Order: sequence, then structure tokens, then C-alpha cells
Amino acid sequence: MNGENEFEQLDCSAVIADVWLLLDRECDEQSRARIEQHLEHCGACFEAYGIEAKVKKLIGRKCGGEHAPAGLRERLSIEIRRTVILTETDLVVDRDADD
Repeated sequence: MNGENEFEQLDCSAVIADVWLLLDRECDEQSRARIEQHLEHCGACFEAYGIEAKVKKLIGRKCGGEHAPAGLRERLSIEIRRTVILTETDLVVDRDADD
């Protein structure tokens, strides 16, 4: 992939699902660069990233640095991804219903 087309290849739902990986610095350099490039060009994803960053900061302040158990963290990650995928599917179904 070349640099310009790489942005277009990233699905917004995938970027939103991976925002927490970026915020938690848990993605590799290549993934980080792709996500950041997408965020630079996609206002909707950038806005969602900003909201998630604020949520992360608020949670950090209110929880006093407590860490969630690994199992909970994994379940939350799966549910977030599932929600993004279901929302994307619902939007496609709704578009078809209007025709």
C-alpha cells in the first residue's frame, strides 16, 4: 500500500475499535502510524478519539491508578469491538430499508 491509499483502506469501525490500543500504547509502531494517519484525515474518528481520551483521563483520575483484572480488560475489549461491528451492520441495514 502506498501512503495516500493506506488511509482509505482503514475502516473507521476498525480505527474506533483500536483507539484504546493507541491510547494505552499497546499497538505496534506500524499500527500506531496507520491509526494516527487515519485520525489526521477523518474528522469523525478524530472526534471519537478525543472523547475516548477524555474518558480514559477521567477514569484514571477517579480510579486512582487501580488496574482492572486482565480477564475484565479482555472482555471489555471484545464487547467494544462487537458493539462497533453491530453498529456498522445496523447502519448498512437501515440504508437498505430507506430505498
